[in-house]
Amino acid sequence: MDTPRTRARSVRGALVGVSSAAMTAGAHVAAGGGVPRGPALIVAILMCVTAGALVARVRFDRLAGYAATAAALGGAQLAGHVTLMVAGHEHHGATGPAWFMPAAHIGAAALLGAAIMSVEYLYAVCVSVLCWLRLFTLRAPRASSPVVRSRSDVAVRRPVLSFGLGMRAPPAVAAAA
Repeated sequence: MDTPRTRARSVRGALVGVSSAAMTAGAHVAAGGGVPRGPALIVAILMCVTAGALVARVRFDRLAGYAATAAALGGAQLAGHVTLMVAGHEHHGATGPAWFMPAAHIGAAALLGAAIMSVEYLYAVCVSVLCWLRLFTLRAPRASSPVVRSRSDVAVRRPVLSFGLGMRAPPAVAAAA
């Protein structure tokens, strides 16, 4: 059955896929690797969308959901990053210490994980409230009384008009002869 919570999980998956793809491409550009293009970009986006689809199918409570969402964001970024590196998009001109990039990705995954879990919760609450309000605000048509049609008690009408004793008796002309 399609409930607000199941639809909220779909929203979570979509947000994980889109935001991890955006963070992967954005971090690649920020690190000096240039804008990813071609098959490498498509494979990286497919990795991120797959992570979003996987996290959308699983039911979690709040704390486990946050951890799984943040882990899916981080894993999708890592898979996309590795895909872009294997495809030949290397980082040129990266500035700052070597730990800065992984720390930025971990921090972004943690913050986005919290934001996505908040959106999922608020989506489920808002949809539930709107479903209840719909019951009170829409004027549902009242059930009308059933239409009664008159019926005859005759099951089969007589095919031939007959006089006398009915159809089982011989005809009146034959009886007189």
